[in-house]
Amino acid sequence: MQFHLVLPGLGWATGPSALPALPALAALLGHARHSWLPSSTPETWLAARFGLDSSRLPYAALRRTGEATPPAADAHWLCVDPVHLHFAREHLLLADASMLAIRRDEADALVAGLNDTFADIGRFEAPTPERWYLALPDEPLPYFHPIADVNGRPVQLFMPEGNDIARWARLSNEIEVWLYNHPVNAAREAAGQRTINGVWLWGAGPQNMPLKAPARQVQADAPFTRGLARAAGADLTPADRFRPHPEGGFAHIDSLQLPALRQDRSAWLAGLEALERDWFAPLLAALKAKQVRRLVISAPGDKHSLQVEVEAAGLWKFWRKPRPLTELLATAPQVQAQNP
Repeated sequence: MQFHLVLPGLGWATGPSALPALPALAALLGHARHSWLPSSTPETWLAARFGLDSSRLPYAALRRTGEATPPAADAHWLCVDPVHLHFAREHLLLADASMLAIRRDEADALVAGLNDTFADIGRFEAPTPERWYLALPDEPLPYFHPIADVNGRPVQLFMPEGNDIARWARLSNEIEVWLYNHPVNAAREAAGQRTINGVWLWGAGPQNMPLKAPARQVQADAPFTRGLARAAGADLTPADRFRPHPEGGFAHIDSLQLPALRQDRSAWLAGLEALERDWFAPLLAALKAKQVRRLVISAPGDKHSLQVEVEAAGLWKFWRKPRPLTELLATAPQVQAQNP
């Protein structure tokens, strides 16, 4: 069988400092073919693996489907993610909820208030403090840029495009004013925390797009990937460790993605060590035992994407030496930095 391991953030260039010993990963890389591919956001890359290649994808509906609580079946969904907006020089920048440490009681109070104030728009939900949604009777018409594209970058570059823009711009502005005056934000400001002074609308798309799972078993904890798997009818299991499946497997592990985005080296290294223990070592053993015939490791990223392929039939080549991850990452193509 084939097993496909998806690791956004693995290709992050961490500089010349040494990495911890990762013998299983080094052994895999020593017997692997690798290629550097064009950049891709993890969400777009994952959607394509499930057969979705449209420029307008229902990110919100899929992510909502992957949450712990089931969504309303007849709703159109929009992500309404809480953010902090701030100026840096002449640019208005966005910090997403991962930087805000929003408490459950804060999210509940704000969402209840949004439902009271904007009841004529739709119903707001917050399955987690960081991920908010709006259930709507009809699909929003504009194209909204994903929040991952906007985080830490000038907001003016990512305004909605297409039809009916004014309606949604007005709603966003009205929510900002309402949040500014809410007691939750007054308390956060008094405590020296960043305020939740805006929301980012995104993820609208057509319903009932056909999906096909890349493998019978999908392992994932990220709600977007879980939603893809559920919508495609795959066997969905947690992404805590490698679980062999006779019909092949597909696993998305996002433990490296946020540390890479934040350039948090210690968290990134901790994630690598957990991957070595729970994934690389068991996968190497499965290849040697011919439980897995072919392993593919993919690392989509915003500068470039990495793909690594290891065949069980090639592990007998004893002259192939282990290859450290740092050596492989040193072969990444150089991407010229661009100013906002």
